[in-house]
Amino acid sequence: MSSPQNPTNTVPPPASRAFPLAEIVITILYMVFGAVWVIGTDTLVGRLMGEPRQSVSLQTLKDLNFVVTTGVLYYLVLRRSFYRRRRAEAATRLEQERFELAARAATDAIWDLDVQAGKLWWSDGMQKLFGYSKAEAGESLDFWTERLHPDEREKVEAGFHRAIDGSASFWADEYRFRCRDGRYAYVQDRGFLIRDAGGRAVRMVGGMTDITRRKEAEQRLERSRRQLRALSARLESLREEERTRIAREIHDELGQLLTALKMDLRWMEKKLASGENNPALNPVLDKLVEAGELANTTIAAVQKISSELRPGTLDNLGLAAALQYEAGRFQERTGIACHVTVPEPPPDLSRDAATTVFRIFQEALTNVARHADAKEVRCDFLAEGDQVVLRVEDNGKGISPEALANPKSLGLLGMQERAGVLGGEVQVEAGKARGTRVTLRLPHGADDTRFWAQI
Repeated sequence: MSSPQNPTNTVPPPASRAFPLAEIVITILYMVFGAVWVIGTDTLVGRLMGEPRQSVSLQTLKDLNFVVTTGVLYYLVLRRSFYRRRRAEAATRLEQERFELAARAATDAIWDLDVQAGKLWWSDGMQKLFGYSKAEAGESLDFWTERLHPDEREKVEAGFHRAIDGSASFWADEYRFRCRDGRYAYVQDRGFLIRDAGGRAVRMVGGMTDITRRKEAEQRLERSRRQLRALSARLESLREEERTRIAREIHDELGQLLTALKMDLRWMEKKLASGENNPALNPVLDKLVEAGELANTTIAAVQKISSELRPGTLDNLGLAAALQYEAGRFQERTGIACHVTVPEPPPDLSRDAATTVFRIFQEALTNVARHADAKEVRCDFLAEGDQVVLRVEDNGKGISPEALANPKSLGLLGMQERAGVLGGEVQVEAGKARGTRVTLRLPHGADDTRFWAQI
């Protein structure tokens, strides 16, 4: 909740001395002037009257002179003092009216706390926003604390009193507040502290803003974001399953058929070669040899496609072997040296986590081949505390901040989404010397069960 600026009613500082210098100077001047005045007027009156110094009438006249003179001075002092007081009261009343009008016009519930007395004043916004009249709200701070949500009361009260007891000039918090109809509203609360010269809090003025609609919108947005992430994760899972199925079928069925075809071609080649030396069959024999070589090439292509869809080493030999195998393929394909370091024994991961690490490793290597212009890539796969870490660093030209922030960088976004499903994160930053470093962090025992439970 937002709050008005600090009100103009400030606390006057206490006197810095027991006898302030200005008052002492005025008193001394008054005493000197009074003494001179009394002596001078007494002498003048005595000469004018021509009576003895002890004359009753002369003394009476001198006393009247003193009374009149001090009365005139007293009047002037009182007139000035009352004038200043009336002006200060008018200014205070004007400021108070402005404060109350501003509080009445504001959409927030404005409050004013007398810290020392523990009295709390509420504006009409309390009834507009939360349904409580001023009579129901009263002046006790307990009215506010009793309506805080039980799960947040201790935290909010602790922060509130910590601001008052400390040296802060501002306090703010967000919490749930019980309305008169029993529902809980999300509020944003802010308060400004007024302190005396000793630093003690004497007053706190602030306001409560109902942010329930904003919070509900944020929750809907977050729920939608989680659903979209779940959809993306589900599609990725289905695609991975489909890749595995297709890779298995290609490797098993198509590979077997091609192997059988190769064996038949080899048999025909042997039969023709062992038969009569008939020159007319030489072209046929040559074609059989070419067909056998084509079958070998096709088998190699099938194995490559199957491996790219879903490497068998990942399911049969584990993640560490799959990383080493993929690094070798990358080095052979691009000519960029790729070194992988894996501890012994390697970190134990679930199937989902292993797939995520492998796919992010593949994507990182793809980015190196496309954009880095690097000569070498180093990969470390290790356990750090309660996390599993994959770190891929190249010595290329690096990545610009613009490229990192580019919404079209779908590869980076895909890596982050994959990690997010398992409660992990991906960081892309500059390397130690040059190049780019991609760091994946996953919690130990990460799988997508916890993620699906949140949807």
